[in-house]
Amino acid sequence: MDSAGRNHGESPPSHHELYRVPQEESIYQSAKLEHVPRIVEDLRDYNWEQLQEKYATAMEDHGRSEETLRAQTAKLLEVFMAWSQTTVDRDESRALKRFKTQMQHVQNSEEELENKRKHYIEVVRAFQTALSLLNNRANS
Repeated sequence: MDSAGRNHGESPPSHHELYRVPQEESIYQSAKLEHVPRIVEDLRDYNWEQLQEKYATAMEDHGRSEETLRAQTAKLLEVFMAWSQTTVDRDESRALKRFKTQMQHVQNSEEELENKRKHYIEVVRAFQTALSLLNNRANS
C-alpha cells in the first residue's frame, strides 16, 4: 500500500469516485422512499370516475374521427369505382367499334372476293366462247 491507501496493482480511482459525496446515494434513496407513501395516498384520493369519464370522452372523440374517416374513404371509393367503370365503359365502347370495323372489313373482303370470282367465271366463259368460235371457223 502507498500513502493514499491503495494497493500497487489497483487502477487509480475514477473522476466520479474522487468527487462523489458519500451520502449522495443514501439521500436519493431516502427521497425516493419518502415519495412512495405520498404517491399511494395520491392514488387513493384520485378521482377515478373523472378519469373514466375522460377516457370515455376520448374514445367517443376517436370513434367520431374514425367514422368521419370511414365516410371519407367510402366517398373516395365511390369516386374510384365511378372512374374505374368509366374506363371499363370506354374500353368496351372502343372494343365494340374495333369489332364492327373488323366485321366491315371482313364483309368487304368477302364481297371483293365474290366479285373477283364472278369476274373470273365471266372471263373463262368468254375464253370458252372465243375458243368455240375459233373451232367452228377452223372446221368450216
